[in-house]
Order: sequence, then C-alpha cells, then structure tokens
Amino acid sequence: MHRVFEALSHLLPLGVDEEAFNDPANKAEIERWMNVLAGAAGELHDHGRTRDAGFRNLSRSLASDVEEIRYRYQSGRTDEARYFLIESTNNCVACHSRLPRARDFGLAERMNEQIDMSEMSPHERAQIYVATRQFEKALETWEAQFADEKTIRAVDLDIGGSLLDYLAIAIRVVQDPARARRGLERIAQRNDVPRYLARHLARWIADLKRFEAAGKQAPSLAKARELLGVSESSGKIPFGKELLVSDLLASGVLLRFIDTGKRSDSELAEAFYLLGIAEVRNVDAFWVPQAEFHFEAAIRTQPQGPFAVDAYALLEESILVGYSGSSGLHLPVDVWSTLEELRLLVEGETPPLQ
Repeated sequence: MHRVFEALSHLLPLGVDEEAFNDPANKAEIERWMNVLAGAAGELHDHGRTRDAGFRNLSRSLASDVEEIRYRYQSGRTDEARYFLIESTNNCVACHSRLPRARDFGLAERMNEQIDMSEMSPHERAQIYVATRQFEKALETWEAQFADEKTIRAVDLDIGGSLLDYLAIAIRVVQDPARARRGLERIAQRNDVPRYLARHLARWIADLKRFEAAGKQAPSLAKARELLGVSESSGKIPFGKELLVSDLLASGVLLRFIDTGKRSDSELAEAFYLLGIAEVRNVDAFWVPQAEFHFEAAIRTQPQGPFAVDAYALLEESILVGYSGSSGLHLPVDVWSTLEELRLLVEGETPPLQ
C-alpha cells in the first residue's frame, strides 16, 4: 500500500497539471513512476487474494486501471492516460470509505505540498483527501460547502455527489452519525433547498437520530436487514433515495460484520447480497461499481444458497443495462464469460475450464 501511495505522490502532482503531464521533459519520470505503480498495484492485488471479496475486487480494479494508464500513455494518448490516472484514485476512495479508519498515511502531507489544489473544485480536493486518508480535512471541505450558499447550490451538493461522499465518510469511516446529522441539518437550513431534497434531508436526519439513540451495537445481519428494510420472511426490497442514510448505515454494519470474526458461508453470502442491495440502490459509484462485486461474491460464496438466484438476476441487470446504449449492447468477452460462469454455478452445473 505504501508503494502505491508513494508512486501516486509523484504522479498525481503531474497528472493534475495538464501542461506538465504532456511535457516531453517529464516523460522519463512519468514512465518510471508508472512502472513503480504497476508493480505495487500488482503486489496489492496478490495480497488481496488473502482478504475479503470486497478488497480483492478493489485491488483488482486498481491493477486494471494502472495497466490502462500505462498502455494509453505509452501509445501517446496522454490525455486519456491523465484522465485514467486521476480517476483511478476512486479505487483508493472506495477502499478507504469501507471500514472505520485504522490509521493515517504519513506521506499525505508531502503529497499536499506537491499538488497545487488551488485550481481544484472543493469536491476534487475532498476526493484527494479521502484517497490519502485525510478524513478530517475531507469532512471539513464538504462542511464548508454546506454553509456556502453564494458559490454552490444545494441541489448541486446532491447531483455532484458531495452529499453521498460526505455521508459515507462520516457514517462508515469516522463512525460519527451525530456529525453527519449536524451536517445535513446545516443544509436543511439553507434558503435554496429544493422541495425534493428537503424531503430526503428530513428522512435522512430522522434515520440518523434513530441510529444515534440506539447506541453502538455489534454488527449483525439482523441489524443490517432492519436498516435496509428487508424482511427475512418476504425478502421484499424497498427502493428510493430517501433510504440513502439507512443504506450507508447498513453497509457499514455489513462491512464490519464481514471484517470481524469467522462467518459461515451462508452468513457471508447473505452479507454480500445485502451489501449489493445497499450499493445498487443508492451508494454505488460509476467508476468502481461495487454492487457487481458484492453480488458476484454472494454467488461464489454459496452458489446453491437462497440468495444466489436473486444476486445473479441483479448482477445481470446491472451489467446489461450498464453496457447498453443507443448503439446496442457491447459486452466485453471477459464480462460475458464471467456472467456465463456464474449462471452455471447458480444452476448447479460445472463451468468449463478457462
């Protein structure tokens, strides 16, 4: 992890400066650190094989992105390489926003000194802070936006993703629902809050208050089901953006449940399935679609279990809709292959050797 971070601490300052990234004088340095990053990402992917399915998929996603960066840069497509470099930090953000913070990186301050953040938007700065595990600075950046009616509209806090990212860090990482509630209450007091968002804010604040009142509890599937509104007997799944906070609370419970203690295959399969529900319903991000990771993990953990069929249907829908467009369906061969393998597992057949 430290080698990944060290490589990014050299590449990102160049990546956020378009002129510097395209300057032939920097080519040798960029290629050198790209090679370091590729090696470190590969090591992280190998290490991820011993971790939970969520970490394995995120480390695999980072390794894949790094190969794309190197390929595009070496092909002379520097603008595309620069885009992938900056967006690849979403893998870091996704990983760092899963579980309660354990430690900070000492190299973070050095990166801050090297990167000129003056031209970045507050949202971009917050993303960099999360990627470098500077969670307090990220929260403060978002909270400053919440109070700034002159330069950012309340609706843009929602549309631009700042609200979701803020809540993910405050709830799942810092584990401070009271702070999250106060942040939402500050937005609710603004004069430019549209009616739809006011309704959502009222529900989210109420959910946080209920969670605060309940006090800290050991993570459990029962608590996750309750937060998600999933009945164990009926299995019916409610949908709606007003469920965002309860989804984040539930995903935090589930991630801790998976991370702590020995769990049976049936428990893990349900936990991954419920995580997929939370992600696909409200929490998922475009660059790192974790819902698909979780549904796949649920199937592989217990292919003949009670959640496998539903997990496959939701995974298939997410993939097919995601790859469809005005020109039809263009699904990569490896994605088709994975879907077919999972279908056979669910149906009790043995997938062919790859």
